[in-house]
Amino acid sequence: MNTQDHPAAILRPNEAAPYLGMSRRKLYDLSESDPTFPRKIVFSSRCVGWRREALDAWLRGKEGAA
Repeated sequence: MNTQDHPAAILRPNEAAPYLGMSRRKLYDLSESDPTFPRKIVFSSRCVGWRREALDAWLRGKEGAA
């Protein structure tokens, strides 16, 4: 997916999961278990998001490791 498709700097779970090509459950699992995965930003008890730039950097790291 192209970054122009998601111009927001912060992606909520419903945007971040498809942006990364995974389910929301996998997104949450990675955020809790993978120390290399970007930390989520907690806005409130029911509102979290991830910086698009951090997700892009994580993806680039995964490409380099493959």
